[in-house]
Amino acid sequence: MQNSKRVLPIVIVGGIVTAFTIAAFFLLGIERTSLQWLALAFLILSELVLFGGLIALRFAGEKHSKVFLTAGISTSLSLYFIVTLVSVLLSGLFGDNVSRFILMELGIIALFAVIIVCLSAASRGISNRNQADLEKIGSNEYKRGGF
Repeated sequence: MQNSKRVLPIVIVGGIVTAFTIAAFFLLGIERTSLQWLALAFLILSELVLFGGLIALRFAGEKHSKVFLTAGISTSLSLYFIVTLVSVLLSGLFGDNVSRFILMELGIIALFAVIIVCLSAASRGISNRNQADLEKIGSNEYKRGGF
């Protein structure tokens, strides 16, 4: 029950942003070419990834450094959304070259997926080092950064 209270505002905001995106696409009279439809699809995908990732952060386990994971992943997801938004706004520069637009979007997805995997691995490593330091407290072992 507690988790649903923490997730509900993110779901509501995500629904509002996605609904606004769809409404703006249809109400602004944007030319409906195959490239524009793909741009809309990639933008909605980035919104779903952003809000889905924020929801997933609420359920992050104890094996990760919460502060590092939350700050890193939320920043990466936000940057992914912003980069996708800019690429969608500039999609008119591609003309009718749909394959280059798809390749660029797949490159953006791959780049941010690698960044998120690296951040997740780093947060796990930080958590392991912090746990090892906590176990050293109260013993005669050398402590990291101390004498």
